[in-house]
Amino acid sequence: MERNCKNCNELIYAGKNHCANCGCKWIENRITMRQVGNDFADMYLGFDTKFVRTFVDLFKKPEAVILGYMNGRRVNYMDAVRYILLSLFVTGIYTFVLKQTGAIDKIIDSQAAATMEAYMDMGMPEQQAIESTAQAQKFTQQIFEFQGFFLLLTIPLLAFAARLTFWGKRYFNFTEQIVFYLYTYSHFVMATTPITILLVFFAPDYFSYLGFVTFPLLYLYNAYCYKKCFNLNNATIITKTLVSIFIIIGVFIASGILIGIVGIIVGLILKATGVL
Repeated sequence: MERNCKNCNELIYAGKNHCANCGCKWIENRITMRQVGNDFADMYLGFDTKFVRTFVDLFKKPEAVILGYMNGRRVNYMDAVRYILLSLFVTGIYTFVLKQTGAIDKIIDSQAAATMEAYMDMGMPEQQAIESTAQAQKFTQQIFEFQGFFLLLTIPLLAFAARLTFWGKRYFNFTEQIVFYLYTYSHFVMATTPITILLVFFAPDYFSYLGFVTFPLLYLYNAYCYKKCFNLNNATIITKTLVSIFIIIGVFIASGILIGIVGIIVGLILKATGVL
């Protein structure tokens, strides 16, 4: 029996279960938990799903995923927005597991002890050292709890720095740079999160040094993706990488100064209005 698609209202011919126009599946019965599970499995599980193809090809041929999305070829891979939402979901699971098991509290406490000792070695008065250590603990806790927010906040800054590094019409514009980092940053988060969780549980003493490994790896991975997307030679990608380091440092310093100025102005306004 012929019927009209519920999504785009195009005609679905007899014997067909999907719309030829938008690809939407025709559903006769009311939705069930089994159908929800099947839809989830079709999207994320198995070896021939969009997620698995996207995850694998962002290692093997990132240009196919990134340039494909920019050029409108979006059938075989997950789109950039869904991919970063999935990475935020993974980050949420990571945060939940470490908080519920108390693993992150143990790490923060051990870091606090080392920080306190460092302050005392610097000759800082004991009371001031205790207060400074408590502030450092609070800051670390907030960074951990809101790392998904900081992930989203970092992407526009990286995209801006990359736009300055790769200036010219043959390279990505600012919006395309954001798409690039939506894929690469999300991919790196999902690839390294399981390793981070294992490290926290089995080698917590090395957790503090994790950033010294992950940040260079992220930088190298982005350089690899740029090399693939723009077909750059080794000399060019090395030069661009060195230039981008100075630009990113400058962007983050400028952002920090701007945030500090805004914070001071807001504080003065609140104080003048009697709120503080």
